[in-house]
Amino acid sequence: MDIEYIKENYRFETLTEHHDLSNFKCASDDLNDFLKDDALTQQKNKLNLTKLVMCDDVIVGYVSLLTDTIPLKDIRDGDTKQDIKDQLDITSKKRKLPAIKIGRFAVDEKYSRKGLGSEILMSVLFNVKNIAENNVGLRFVTVEGYASAYKFYTNHNFINLKKDDNKIKEKLDIIIERNPEQTFYLYLDLRVLE
Repeated sequence: MDIEYIKENYRFETLTEHHDLSNFKCASDDLNDFLKDDALTQQKNKLNLTKLVMCDDVIVGYVSLLTDTIPLKDIRDGDTKQDIKDQLDITSKKRKLPAIKIGRFAVDEKYSRKGLGSEILMSVLFNVKNIAENNVGLRFVTVEGYASAYKFYTNHNFINLKKDDNKIKEKLDIIIERNPEQTFYLYLDLRVLE
């Protein structure tokens, strides 16, 4: 299937027991196993919602979403942090702010590294922004991204927590080589999409 055709024609479908997941294969065994073994059970137990990215009848990717919070103290931008404190009259650094978490996100290896992941991610972010503006209060999107996907997320305006700064700057390439599935907690302020 042509990648440009997929970019113009993909759609999201909520995972059901009727979907055939056997042909989906991304670069991560962990992400494959989650989709095939855990996603539907967790979804039925209201722990996540998994959306398959479909083009025609082919699963080209998936994203699993759930609720989350981010501690105010972990917001890196001082101006944003102060603005939130001032507007909400918050004094406690322990205050947590509402977020949506991208629990899992994968693109089938046949279609990866061709810009499809970026297209899907931006679609997800704009859908979350729409939810934030029309359905429920939230301001942040979080992800525990694999080290191998760290640059993908930071290229899309996600920011790592301050506590990871030195480890990432000094050792990211080494971490990717040794353990590409080590995770880092990143977040995006939906206001960057305005």
